[in-house]
Amino acid sequence: MNTDVLSTTLLEAYQDYYARKQGGNGRLYLACSGGRDSLSLAYACWLLYQQGRIDKLPILLHVHHGWQTANDDWAKMLSSWAVQYGFECHILPVKLSKNSETHARDARYQAMMSMMACDDVLMLAHHANDQAETVLMRLADGAGLQGLSGIKTWQKKSLMIENSAKTIMLWRPWLTATRECISRFAHQHELPYVDDATNLDDRYMRGHLRQHILPQLAIMNPKAITNISRSAALLGGYLAVIDDWLAEKIPLCADVDNLPYQQVLFLPKLRQFDEAAQQLLIHHWLQADEPVAPPQAISVQAHRLAYRHDNDHNSQIWWQGRQAAYVVCRYDNCLYRYRQDAWQLLQHSMIQPQRNQDGWVLLDDGNCQLQLHCPPSQITTVQQQKITIGQYQYRGKKLAQKLRIPTWLRRHLWQLSIDDNQYLIAPMMAWRLPSGDGLDNFAPIGRMVYNDKPNRTL
Repeated sequence: MNTDVLSTTLLEAYQDYYARKQGGNGRLYLACSGGRDSLSLAYACWLLYQQGRIDKLPILLHVHHGWQTANDDWAKMLSSWAVQYGFECHILPVKLSKNSETHARDARYQAMMSMMACDDVLMLAHHANDQAETVLMRLADGAGLQGLSGIKTWQKKSLMIENSAKTIMLWRPWLTATRECISRFAHQHELPYVDDATNLDDRYMRGHLRQHILPQLAIMNPKAITNISRSAALLGGYLAVIDDWLAEKIPLCADVDNLPYQQVLFLPKLRQFDEAAQQLLIHHWLQADEPVAPPQAISVQAHRLAYRHDNDHNSQIWWQGRQAAYVVCRYDNCLYRYRQDAWQLLQHSMIQPQRNQDGWVLLDDGNCQLQLHCPPSQITTVQQQKITIGQYQYRGKKLAQKLRIPTWLRRHLWQLSIDDNQYLIAPMMAWRLPSGDGLDNFAPIGRMVYNDKPNRTL
């Protein structure tokens, strides 16, 4: 790929950007470290702007880690370069509590997204070599189709920024361009890019692949990097078809109206699909809104749990996602997936309902609360009281079995009156009395919130 083709690739990518934008007001930013790849992307944008092929320049965002003494020089260089070429540029200092690649990446996104608004777009200079490294790393980790489809050209990115959710779009217009082509472009235009020695550290897998493995593959097959990138794109296309199928089938066997801290999968409906489809559905259900799918081993454990025939309701599967940790368990013919903070709250001792400025607090573990936002005229804790449902009275275990309350929720049951209507409620569950009819979900009755962030609903 020559440098003219590199500019053409960017122009074609911009046409896709304008088609997606469709008159929206979102701004365009470019993450620029001052390195070869991001500075080349910024300069290529400037060339298109000078030719009148794009209507405005992206806003440059540079995150200053302060890891190295050279970081100050990089920030000064980029600021000066941006002024010279007419870019708006923001230097964003961050303080890292620990020097790790993952922590630094998370801090970069936090800093950049703090500058951005929802629906803004952030350009990233990832290229075909980055894609090949990512695919090989995930292959070595035993990734499935989602992992092997690699980095996406367009990708949503969501974070909690100042107690509110913010979602932007990540855009990688140069995923088909090789590092070699970008290097030629940078040298041709004499760009004053900086070299970060940490990118070549072969103590980490990505650095080892970059320094040792990919060069050997390129010797054996000069098209290896391009071919790996193309294979990832093909797998991404197949994944999109599967995702469409899953989006259609998941509502047939899961409660899609549930609140985000609890997901429910109905096993009799799941078993209507063949085994391969069941495994796909469980894997997708477990992931939910997590950006990265759970390890295959977790999905296999969940599939086994779905087919257990004993009455053990204490089995739990734990996994750490990118956004939160989760607990998966089973009761009756349902699998449940809880966020760990919600699960810990449910293990907390029951308290006498307490009134506060937001309503009633039913559970509180010091981290989050179960709140009642419909003001009851009366609320009582149900322990061994008899409750009339239909023509019969129930209490204790018989009451819990009648209502199909999972074992871990049975000690948290309340009876309340609202506008002369009687209800029984448990965390994420509610029933009308005296019929015992279940409400669709707990949302009409209450919510869960963090104590230290009262405006954030779990």
